[in-house]
Amino acid sequence: MISIEEIDLKDRFTPEIFIPNNQEDWVKIEELRNNPAVHVINEIDSQIADLIKADHPDLSFTKQDLQARVDNFVAPDQKDFFGNWVYFSWKNTLVHILSEKDFIRIRTVRNNFKITPQEQNELGQKKVGIVGLSVGQSVALAIALERGCGELRLADFDTLELSNLNRLKAGVTSLGLEKVIIAAREISEIDPYLKLKVFRDGITEDNVDEFISGGGKLDLLIDECDSLDIKVLLREKAKSYHLPVIMETSDRGMLDIERFDQESDRPIFHGMLAGIKGEDLKGLSNKERVSIVLKITGLDTLSLRMKASLLEIGQTITSWPQLASGVFLGGASVAHVGRRLLLGDEVKSGRFYVDFDQILQIDPEEITPIEPAYRPISDFQQEIIRQIPQQITQSAYLLTTEELHEIVNQANQAPSGGNVQPWIWIYDKKGLLHLFHDQERSHSMLDYKGTGSLIAFGAALENVRLISAKLGIEIEIHHHITDFDEKCVASVRFLSKLKNRLNVPYSELAEGISLRCTNRKNTKRVLLSEESLAIFENLAREGGLDLKFTQSDKELEKLAGIVGGMDRMRLFHQEGLVDFIKEVRWTDEDAKRTKDGIDIATLELSGTEKAAMGLLKDPRTVKFFRKFLMGYGLTKISKDTMTTASVVMVLQGRDFSAKEYLNAGAVLQRIWIKANMMGISFQPVTAMLFIFHRVLRDANHGFSNKEEAEILKLKAEFDLLFENDSEVCPLFMFRLNQAGEPSIRAYRRSVDETLIRL
Repeated sequence: MISIEEIDLKDRFTPEIFIPNNQEDWVKIEELRNNPAVHVINEIDSQIADLIKADHPDLSFTKQDLQARVDNFVAPDQKDFFGNWVYFSWKNTLVHILSEKDFIRIRTVRNNFKITPQEQNELGQKKVGIVGLSVGQSVALAIALERGCGELRLADFDTLELSNLNRLKAGVTSLGLEKVIIAAREISEIDPYLKLKVFRDGITEDNVDEFISGGGKLDLLIDECDSLDIKVLLREKAKSYHLPVIMETSDRGMLDIERFDQESDRPIFHGMLAGIKGEDLKGLSNKERVSIVLKITGLDTLSLRMKASLLEIGQTITSWPQLASGVFLGGASVAHVGRRLLLGDEVKSGRFYVDFDQILQIDPEEITPIEPAYRPISDFQQEIIRQIPQQITQSAYLLTTEELHEIVNQANQAPSGGNVQPWIWIYDKKGLLHLFHDQERSHSMLDYKGTGSLIAFGAALENVRLISAKLGIEIEIHHHITDFDEKCVASVRFLSKLKNRLNVPYSELAEGISLRCTNRKNTKRVLLSEESLAIFENLAREGGLDLKFTQSDKELEKLAGIVGGMDRMRLFHQEGLVDFIKEVRWTDEDAKRTKDGIDIATLELSGTEKAAMGLLKDPRTVKFFRKFLMGYGLTKISKDTMTTASVVMVLQGRDFSAKEYLNAGAVLQRIWIKANMMGISFQPVTAMLFIFHRVLRDANHGFSNKEEAEILKLKAEFDLLFENDSEVCPLFMFRLNQAGEPSIRAYRRSVDETLIRL
């Protein structure tokens, strides 16, 4: 009897095949058969029976007839010498099987004629390499089961972990084993005659050539590895060896085919990684990896749940998810397409999908307009003319065309929520300039009762006051707003023209109108001086408002949670989500064409963050978050915004009124311009305040009961942080930091698009 060898069982993955007619092998067979520790499986009769049935497909045998034929096929005392014996050391099991030719014939007999015997023989000469044995395990097993090749080369460096058992065919008894060993053993137990080579260190620059060409060049390379630099390396080598590459992503059944054997000049990954080299992909953070993976897979082609999952990476999960159903589907897809390719059938390069959700119309795609279609201001002319106040005396000074253009142009530089620029200017025959609210343009969930627009109008009128003084033009502003949602905001009467600029309060700020901009860059925190803080406090106080602020790291961390939570709530709101999708200008071309909205370039996003934003274009993603109370990945950008701020400030009033918001706009514009003139960057982070007011004041706010409870909880935390009481009305929140110049400034509509001359 043989003793248990001292080599580690973890290293064993190929069986020992013994030929009983060889005397030396027979001795080993006998030792194993007589070892009580060895499990012996001798089902040679059933295999001989399969041979007989395969030779006589036209006959039907009774159990007795078949057994008689088996006994006549091989004499009973010779059955132990028929075929071969195979010892699987990792299972301590000895199995009696048919010899190689008969074994292959019977094991693949049920393939006929989906795979013809001639094709089966042809496939038996092929060599297939698989890199990555998570998804790759199912590919390898499917190919082995069909016997889609004669040699498999497997490469992976990783070991089995518990979290792999949602998709790998293995059990807890295999924890800690190398994935490549697990796969090799499984295949060896299916077909001991199938040639296997394993690369236990995975693929490296040192062994990739051996993997592809050692012992004969591969006929097909299958990439299922996670290492981005190795993915690029494999394709670069495949191009040089004229070798086809197949990859399956286990999302929407996406199958990626690159026929480098037919198209040697074909760019890798269909050109999606143009300009990126393998060495650029080493040592990436998880965040950076996700960004590159999205370049490879394409953002718009991801499944709904994969989009949702990507936003959770780094928040509630550590990496992108995979399911056994998707992995097994991928194994079947690659085995099928790989077989057709190896047999010389016409298999084209490209990307192909087997998406059951799409086929069955589960979670059908929703079409949401990317940007709103606004009517030109001329469409409003007759309606607005009827609302022009008639009681105001004619201007004593009539503006020149150049002066009118300059004043309106500078007014249009004012900030507005979502950069919608909700103003219509009317210059009438009396020389009066009227400001009207374009409610169609500004309509959104955040512009509750027009509060956001009123702040924009207050800022625009402040610009009119400042630029008029700079031009030496004396004016008086008549406010018409008495309640929310009124269209006629104010009228400007021009009194006189002097040679020199007028000395009006804050007239020095006129020089900063063109400097004012939103800067969303996140840089290292630099605290502002007490003198700077005092300047902003005084500007607020002189305008009849209060300014609360925090610079505390701990408080900013708390505020980040509040702001992020409220951003999440905004996107959970049906109207809020649609507003967001329409508000963002997703390409530079769209931003330049519309000259409004939030140019995505102004958000100063990393590649991953930009991708995350892009995922939100699919409303189904957020519906999924809302249904399962997920979406915490939506808070990541808000967290960075808060925690890198020098200071976060809240402009506060005493009542919730249209006049208070209009005044707040003027005060805010002074603070904003002053900050930018001091080299301090400014970014509004005020969306949540408008949501707080909506939920507190409107019973039909559109949030679920659970969401309302969450919003009220966040509101209480916000009030505690800024020591707000019932007499305080938070109007606007913003952060200041020192971030230098923004990468790009928001575009503005021209004077001609906002001004009507009567």
